[in-house]
Amino acid sequence: MRAYHPGDDCGRIVFNPDEIMRKRGLTDAGLCRRAQIRPEQLRRYRQNKIKFVTLDVAERLCFALECQFTDIFHYLPPAGEDSAAGEGSAAGEGSAAGEGSAAGEQAF
Repeated sequence: MRAYHPGDDCGRIVFNPDEIMRKRGLTDAGLCRRAQIRPEQLRRYRQNKIKFVTLDVAERLCFALECQFTDIFHYLPPAGEDSAAGEGSAAGEGSAAGEGSAAGEQAF
């Protein structure tokens, strides 16, 4: 496992609530109403034009969608890297399997 250095491509987190919204029968307007966010804010999340998300907003989205954080936010590793490789090395170093695959890869 390599350490992050400023300027490194550390991958990115993407927001994709579509499947959960479809299962719940929610429209964008319905999600905005339930999560108490503005339509423009949801649009920016969908376009992945945000640099950070507060825990408050993430909690409200998860509450409104009745889902887990990892159901709507997904980590994409840098081009050419496999996310499974990072998970295997973390597990090999005595941490829980999968640790490091979704938490803290990139601040929004």
